[in-house]
Amino acid sequence: MKTTVGDPMDNCVENPLLQAPGLSSISGWLADPKLLVKALIHSPVPFAGECSLPMSQRRRLTDQYQKIFVPTYSAIRIADCMLSALQHGLERRNPTWPEVQRWINSTQQWHGRSVDEIPWNPVQAKGVILEGITGIGKSHIVERVLGLLPQVVDHEPKGDWGMLKLRQLVWLKVPMPADHSRRGLLASILAEMDRVLETDYYKSLMRPTNRIENLIVGVMQLLVQHRCGMLIIEEAQEANLGSKVFSRDFLNFFLRILNWGIPTMIVGNPLSFLELRTHAQDVDRFSEGGWFTMLPEWGPQSDTWTKSWLPGLWQPCLLDLVDAPFKTLDVMPEATDWPSLLWQMTGGLPRQLARLRAEVMNWALINKMSQVTTDIVFQVFVQSPKFSGVQARNRALANHDINALMGYRDLPLNQLREYWLRDMPGTSPQKPKPEPSLEPRHPKVNIGEQEESPDVAERKRLIAGLKSLTKEASLARQVRQSSKRRKKDAE
Repeated sequence: MKTTVGDPMDNCVENPLLQAPGLSSISGWLADPKLLVKALIHSPVPFAGECSLPMSQRRRLTDQYQKIFVPTYSAIRIADCMLSALQHGLERRNPTWPEVQRWINSTQQWHGRSVDEIPWNPVQAKGVILEGITGIGKSHIVERVLGLLPQVVDHEPKGDWGMLKLRQLVWLKVPMPADHSRRGLLASILAEMDRVLETDYYKSLMRPTNRIENLIVGVMQLLVQHRCGMLIIEEAQEANLGSKVFSRDFLNFFLRILNWGIPTMIVGNPLSFLELRTHAQDVDRFSEGGWFTMLPEWGPQSDTWTKSWLPGLWQPCLLDLVDAPFKTLDVMPEATDWPSLLWQMTGGLPRQLARLRAEVMNWALINKMSQVTTDIVFQVFVQSPKFSGVQARNRALANHDINALMGYRDLPLNQLREYWLRDMPGTSPQKPKPEPSLEPRHPKVNIGEQEESPDVAERKRLIAGLKSLTKEASLARQVRQSSKRRKKDAE
């Protein structure tokens, strides 16, 4: 999505990098969580009896279930921190400030030099870490937040800011490379910049003779030139950041990006951050904007499961009748109601819940069923090829069965085990008997949501969180207004 901003200099106090539609709304979203929730929520699937399409055309809507966005407490916190880090980074790079122009120009002196020759700046942008197992919804949150913003904004300052034109890159999202190399990551960054900016940077920089240390500088200069608001590196896996070979090099590269004023967010599996956790200074730098650990809900009676995920993902219905009342299944006697049945089938993962609902709707429409029943849901779950490979894993997650999960190499077993034991409702304060570690030993780092219980006091935390966000946004706004008044008085 591209946006053009014309004549941004009517008010010299304003930052033209934050004036485009979407960007200009960030301050309001951060000041009022209700506005942020309203912007984030997305429900393209109607409820039972509300679909205007004839039955023969409703199957094409089943894909829309994966696009539903439910603004849970965790999602709101992550969205707030993403937007805050992006805004903070762009505010510090206001092109109307002469000192910013001078710094941007000064980066050209390092053209063609090695990254090792570049001194570190005394200040840096905010780093954000978002970790969670596959299917927990971390990528969905990132996509939804970025969808609120333009990706490219064209400016025409006509000589102001020391330039005639500027193509602003609001955000850039790239996957970690399959070859687990820094050169592969840099190639992905350049290729994605070419795609969204319509440039030819990949061809000019990705030469066999260009050493990796020089290539890093070239990429950093381009990100700075285009005022990149946030760099998002997605789906970091254990083989990438957790690798003994690549972890230090990758982390140094990301620290360099932060040091040049570009907020950086890394999204991935908790196992990929094991090496990072062993360096206290790096943890501090990367968690400046927030370190978020997304964990499954503890059980089917949690507020988030019963009051957010089920109403948001399961209640939308393409049939004219709502689901039939729950009926106990002989093959699943442990499921006593709809929440516990769906919990057992999906492991409490929102992606699995949305997938199951879409498959049930698809099956019901094909077979001209008028109403969804527990028998139909069970039949789809057992027979659908989309669940044949995940049934055992989902049941193990639902039942907190660590032994059954030990065959999955991409699951953070220690983290899950500690979480399930720590938050078990009604347990005595006695510590559980130590068990042998299932993962490499690393110093434990308690960050972000790891100290919170997402089941015991969700409602209280949500209220407290919203109050905190409102207070922080109000204080930040007062500081900005005071700064503007002092600058105006000085002029």
